Amino acid sequence: MLSFRQKIFITYLSVFLVFIILMFPFVAKWVQTIVLQSMEARATEIIAHIKDAPNNDALVRRLKDQKSIMFFRSSIITNEHKVLYDSHTKRLLGPKFSQEYIVDHPEVLEAFQKGVGYHEDYSQILNQKFAYFAKAFDFHGKTYVLRTAFPYQYVHEIIHDFEIGFLGLAILILLLFSIMTWFVIHYLTQPIQRIINAVKPYQEGTENILPHIELNNGNASDDFYKLANTLNSLSQKIQNHINLITNEKNEKKAILESLVEGVVAVDNDMDITYTNYMAIKLMQVQESLIGKKITSLQNESCQNLLLQCQNEKKPLTDTIETMIEGKKYYLDIVAAPKKDDAGAILVLQDKTAHYKIFEMRRDFIANASHELKTPITIIRGFAEALHDNPDLSRDIQQEVTGKIVRNCTRMAALIKDLLTLADIENIPSSRLSLFDLSELIQRCFLTLAEVFPDAIVSFDKRKESIEVYADMDLLELAIMNLMLNAAKYSNRPAHIHVMLDEEGDDAIIQVSDKGIGIPAADQEHIFDRFYTVDKAHSQKMGGSGLGLSIVKTIVEKHYGTITLQSELGKGTTFTIHLPKGNLDELEF
Repeated sequence: MLSFRQKIFITYLSVFLVFIILMFPFVAKWVQTIVLQSMEARATEIIAHIKDAPNNDALVRRLKDQKSIMFFRSSIITNEHKVLYDSHTKRLLGPKFSQEYIVDHPEVLEAFQKGVGYHEDYSQILNQKFAYFAKAFDFHGKTYVLRTAFPYQYVHEIIHDFEIGFLGLAILILLLFSIMTWFVIHYLTQPIQRIINAVKPYQEGTENILPHIELNNGNASDDFYKLANTLNSLSQKIQNHINLITNEKNEKKAILESLVEGVVAVDNDMDITYTNYMAIKLMQVQESLIGKKITSLQNESCQNLLLQCQNEKKPLTDTIETMIEGKKYYLDIVAAPKKDDAGAILVLQDKTAHYKIFEMRRDFIANASHELKTPITIIRGFAEALHDNPDLSRDIQQEVTGKIVRNCTRMAALIKDLLTLADIENIPSSRLSLFDLSELIQRCFLTLAEVFPDAIVSFDKRKESIEVYADMDLLELAIMNLMLNAAKYSNRPAHIHVMLDEEGDDAIIQVSDKGIGIPAADQEHIFDRFYTVDKAHSQKMGGSGLGLSIVKTIVEKHYGTITLQSELGKGTTFTIHLPKGNLDELEF
């Protein structure tokens, strides 16, 4: 790409060369005109010396006296078109020369008619081409013609020399003017080049800010100086505007990225113009969606809702179910049109927790009702049997009353667990105390030995003493539940291993067994309330399905986490992480 000064310079050279090319054909014409004018001047000068002669003989003598200023050849033609005198013909032809010869050459005829005549022709006598010039003059009332001849070879040489000289002079002038023009253009365009050089990095994208343009020795009245100041002023205004827009964009982006809702913006062609992090996460997309069609979301409900809200020009809502990383999520979607038909906004709200709470509450009521209904039905049946059959044998009465007692005990345990869950939800800080976890675990071992005396228990204490702030009774209940489950769901004798360690600011408690294990499909729901892997076996063991839910609730109320690793037929390991923070850091 040529620069501004190069364009000007090339344009100048092109115009100059075109001018030379157009002028060159006229050089030969100019030389012929000059030769013609020269011949006419010489002829006029000769005529001035001879026209006053008294007669023809005197005219010829005077013409011969003008040999010093005479052309190569000269002739006098009388008014009768006869040759009065010829400087070369008579000498060359000798006796053959006759003055009675009628001259009818074109230049002579033209001279008789117009006063002057010019013609180029080949001379058979002199065996070369001549340029002939004839001029009429008055001689004693008669019209005579002076005919002069000049070798055309000399004219051609003059034309050639003149062309060479013209070209040489043109080249010299072109060279001088080119140098002068280059310096003038360089001087005049130097400010423009500085402006271009200053703006070029911003144009190429290597600079994010339009630089300030400075012209050395700038004159306030100079046009380039005014242009630079205007550009600087516009640049500053544009940069301020860009900064303002960038700050607003970054602020809006930060706000949108911090939202727990997913946001997707589309234009009126349904091309995605923006997505925040949460939207990408909720829609399970691995790449940027900006610039792509809304179909890239691969969700027909979202696409239809966006189209419908633009057609109806009002916000619309819907609820969809989706699977994210193998888990079911509930999303409330809201689609609202932008102003001026510029597209629409889609907001994705994760309502999974809300729906889970709703489902949990529904399941809790259903399960609690079911769990209570079963023993109540059994107790009522046996009570009615005793009431209607007072004569039953003692053995049957003992069997019936035993079943009534077991179901009452089961109901009491269930109600106790329900009350425990309600109690966990409201732990006052006054119940928190600092105690040693190893002592608490040792106490759990003693309780376990009373229930399962044949259980084989090992304790791996990595630290001599690990103290935590917690509700001792609740934490004992959680660890005890894990140990009891390990013993219940293991073949006798149960092998239980407990490990106590610390990692950073957390205390770690692991309870492992070599029992029947938990199927992979059930591990996700194992901490749900009333959830049991084997319903019949759980009821036989006296379980209510609330034990692990109580454990998880206790751990989470102490800002801890619980995880499990289990393999069917090989055993299960529960790992508890508890913060060792002081009483002020834990907010209950």
